[in-house]
Amino acid sequence: MCDATDKPRREEPTKLHVAPPGHSRAGHRAFGWCSRCPGREVCEELLAWRQRDNAAVDESTAPDRATHPSSEGEETSVHG
Repeated sequence: MCDATDKPRREEPTKLHVAPPGHSRAGHRAFGWCSRCPGREVCEELLAWRQRDNAAVDESTAPDRATHPSSEGEETSVHG
């Protein structure tokens, strides 16, 4: 049995991702906004990229920061 149909497959047109001048095309492509958009901050875009990357590698439960100070850092710090 063949799965082919009589209708030729229509290629979807390539979606053109645009952003206002001076804005991030990558941010607009991924989120629909960027940190240059009114009402948005750089930290919001950074967090959005981190969350997107963490979701891509399934690290949603891993914290972005250490839960406690590193003992190695305490040992190597020089005071006075």
